[in-house]
Amino acid sequence: MRNALFPHMEWAKAHSRHPLPVELGFSGAKAPKGSLFREHGTGEPELEARIARRYGVPKDNVYLVGGTSLANFVAIAAFCDAGDTVAVETPCYAPLSGIPRGLGATVVDLPRLDRPLGPVPDAASLAVVTTPHNPTGRLLADAEWAELARFADRGGVVLVDEVYRDLQRKPPKVAAARHPRFLTTASFTKAYGLGALRLGWVLGAPDLLANVRRADNLISVQVATPSILAARRAWPRLDALRRKAMRHVPANLRALRKSGLRFVEPEAGLTAIVHVGDGDAAAAALEAQGIGVARGSFFGAPGYVRVALHAEPMQFAKGVAALRAYCGL
Repeated sequence: MRNALFPHMEWAKAHSRHPLPVELGFSGAKAPKGSLFREHGTGEPELEARIARRYGVPKDNVYLVGGTSLANFVAIAAFCDAGDTVAVETPCYAPLSGIPRGLGATVVDLPRLDRPLGPVPDAASLAVVTTPHNPTGRLLADAEWAELARFADRGGVVLVDEVYRDLQRKPPKVAAARHPRFLTTASFTKAYGLGALRLGWVLGAPDLLANVRRADNLISVQVATPSILAARRAWPRLDALRRKAMRHVPANLRALRKSGLRFVEPEAGLTAIVHVGDGDAAAAALEAQGIGVARGSFFGAPGYVRVALHAEPMQFAKGVAALRAYCGL
């Protein structure tokens, strides 16, 4: 899509007939108390400024979208045409490879399960990774960041989904602050439990965000005003929400270490993957007992299941016991 022209929505956003914001009462309907539902147009300066300060990037490097899933779609679409080659980590969150395939690109693997991230192939124009890694919870090491930077120095674009980043005690710099050809996507979902807002962002240099904006103009007019208002109200509570998301992780991780199950040790985030031989069969067996795990085949790791480390400890213990029984332990 990066070479396509999208003039209509750009024109519509730039040449609104009425000054913004527009009160709901403008339609003749009775406005809610406080007239909270307004049309904000293409951005929200106050929220963008807060995000910029929190993640150490200039305000012009923030673009709001309707959640991380949409952020990933428009960021990939902005730099992916039919016939391109896109390098995507494996295992991976399935949409990260499914989006470029759906756009007609060839997807090549960047293995991460049992080895460090290797060089990005020269044929690729875009590389897509996550940190903390979904599903293993592993972090990108300095050498891996360096490999991605070398790819970007050759003219490639690197998209890093960092939706789990804020769950670290001392989060490192976001990708978008590391290199002018790196993009970061994230939202209020995983670290803060505010997924219902469907509010996320793409961070990156203005020239990259211009392409992202053009792709977003095909499918989106603006971020929902109620989501913006709720995010602004929740902002002072973000650190408390992060602590709440993490409160059961240490205990559950200790229980997993003591279980005898084979799993990949996570460095951050809310998930871990456990080796069970046949992830689909194991997930079905646990589902029959009312226990939910994610099938590893969804991530391209069919021998594993993904477990949620933030689950209530009693429920997590029940799941561990069921996995032990399935594995004959």
